[in-house]
Amino acid sequence: MVDEFLDIPGPGPRRVKLSSPDKVLWPDAGVTKRGLADYLLAVAEPFLTINGERPMTLQRFPEGVDGEEFFSKRPPRGAPDYLRAVMCTYPSGRRHEQLVFDEPADLAWAAQMGTITFHPWPVRTADLDRPDEFRIDLDPQPGRGFADAVTAALELRNVMAEVGLTAYAKTSGNRGIHVYARIHPTHEFRDVRHAVIGVARVLERRLPDLVTTSWWKEERGERVFVDFNQANRDRTIAGAYSPRPLAWAPVSTPLTWEELVDADPRDLTVHTVPGLLEDRPCPWGDMDAHVGDVTGALALWEADVENGLHELNFPPDYPKMPGEPPRVPPSRRKADRADDDYLAPKAERDAEWGTAISPPFGPMLAKAVKKLPDRDYLFEPKWDGFRAIIWRSGDMVEIGSRNSRPLTRYFPELVEAVVANFPDHSVIDGEIVMVDGDRLNFDALQQRIHPAASRIKKLSGSMPASFVAFDLLALGETNYAEQPFRERRRALEVALGEARPPIFLTRATYDAGMAMEWFEQFEGAGLDGVIAKPLDAPYAEDKRVMYKLKHERTADCVVAGYRLYRDEPDAVGSLLLGLYSEDGQLNSVGAIGAFPMARRRELFEELQPLVTGFEGHPWAWSEPDEKLPDNRDQSVPRTPTAAAASRWNAKKDLSFTPLRPERVVEVRYEHMEGQRFRHLAQFNRWRDDRSPESCTYEQLEEPVSYDLAEVLGLGER
Repeated sequence: MVDEFLDIPGPGPRRVKLSSPDKVLWPDAGVTKRGLADYLLAVAEPFLTINGERPMTLQRFPEGVDGEEFFSKRPPRGAPDYLRAVMCTYPSGRRHEQLVFDEPADLAWAAQMGTITFHPWPVRTADLDRPDEFRIDLDPQPGRGFADAVTAALELRNVMAEVGLTAYAKTSGNRGIHVYARIHPTHEFRDVRHAVIGVARVLERRLPDLVTTSWWKEERGERVFVDFNQANRDRTIAGAYSPRPLAWAPVSTPLTWEELVDADPRDLTVHTVPGLLEDRPCPWGDMDAHVGDVTGALALWEADVENGLHELNFPPDYPKMPGEPPRVPPSRRKADRADDDYLAPKAERDAEWGTAISPPFGPMLAKAVKKLPDRDYLFEPKWDGFRAIIWRSGDMVEIGSRNSRPLTRYFPELVEAVVANFPDHSVIDGEIVMVDGDRLNFDALQQRIHPAASRIKKLSGSMPASFVAFDLLALGETNYAEQPFRERRRALEVALGEARPPIFLTRATYDAGMAMEWFEQFEGAGLDGVIAKPLDAPYAEDKRVMYKLKHERTADCVVAGYRLYRDEPDAVGSLLLGLYSEDGQLNSVGAIGAFPMARRRELFEELQPLVTGFEGHPWAWSEPDEKLPDNRDQSVPRTPTAAAASRWNAKKDLSFTPLRPERVVEVRYEHMEGQRFRHLAQFNRWRDDRSPESCTYEQLEEPVSYDLAEVLGLGER
């Protein structure tokens, strides 16, 4: 298919590329990617008036509505510069950016990305914590249909009018109806949700045989469910004029109340809605002229509370909230068990920490660079261990990992050290490392992730871990994550001013020249490189704000096997690499795994002539068995199944296809950990000019040894 370029008017020149414009997204309706772009540009004015200036979640179907879907919240890599983003806070306390749509070119770009449904937040970018939209989702349950939702919507309009809200309606794109009202952004999400519940309960009392607010499906019956939880933070409804991923390419369409009575949602599609807008203006065009106050609806909630009605359930992926009923369907609750016995609300558990940030919370990340920046940065050694954010409140300690899974049980000696050295009610970011003589030992650190408490206790005594702190996120109710790094570093130095081993404060320098000396010297102590942190940047969870400079070397390795890519029968997932030891034994040193999909299939075909059996293969003892031994701690000889019982993923398939060890590949690697590459290597090129026997450990560069105590600052104590 020939790519197309769309020149779209905007604040500046906008040219949007449409690759594969003839790709069919809705096969039954015959709508292509170009057709989607044409539709979005046709409805751009009302779409952006209603949905613009709001954080937007994209529901994308790159292969069409019959293919796989995914939700895209963060700005994807390669998004055009004119696309705007805002930093949003989620119920868990996590924060990251979401796109904001301001102009028609944004919509054309979304079409290029295979976006079918647009999910805007009910807030404007000027105030991301206080909704300016009052939203109610009327969802007909089995046995009810669109006509029943219309009946409920008409009475809902009356209820909202009685509390000073002007209601506007749109189809959901299927059998439901969405009813909105513009409100002053004076209340936070939870208050607006309570206001929605107050209105919903009045509607339920007026139409008890038609309407229900029951959260559990087993209690709803054949009624229209008023989905009050769409008023929560990070819960969104398909936006006005958004297409939907159903076969007939429907659109969530704003209608007048008169049109709603006789509407058939199947008639409102990507094909028909632009013509509808040509025949009459958008029915929601005057919504901003009818802004209401949510206090009247909130008074309905408060009256119900006084009469004994309380909180309703939150969504299952939402933190457990104060006063929320048990998250167990009524049919599964035990009659002799009190509601409070099911689960303590997360908000109450979070309050026990006494910190502005509660677990879990993701770390700020770094992007790789070839050269360090040289202005307004603080430079630190890059430690090679487990990234961890640690909470301390009294004797309570939680060690959170990079993937938010707690590491607390694996490092009991650090729990004691944190209580002794951290200020009370503190949250500190850093790295768990294992000191082994005069260098770090990552292999020994990995041994700590073990299911047996007895082994953890033994290792914590024989080789205790250390923690190197390098950022302060919170101290009491002070949220340092919102402050620039220069302030966080200053506060961290004070907070850990009296800390003693095994708690350390990382070394740091403003001098890029000194940082480069560290880069060369500290590798000999097992460190990983250098980190550059912008002094004026706040702490951005899960976002790559920092920069990292890491070592990169090359080595010639033997390719002795491969693993398949996921469930693909004809695509290589990774190439398994080997180096010969002095005694002629081929040791497994790592793998290469980063290939485009087309290259994975090419490699599969290319390597088939080398496929062999395990008999006579250097890794013959790696042949799969019904029961693999737990040899995860084995170091020599190393084979691709030396970690068959993976401590990180017990179900991970480590089987492989053996190859005759005849081909040599040049790879890029950072550094060695014992006899293997510390991280996945990168493919450089095939070396058909090299013999497999020449691929030995002797070719590897050995960094000059450096005393780890100097890096940790022990010599300064």
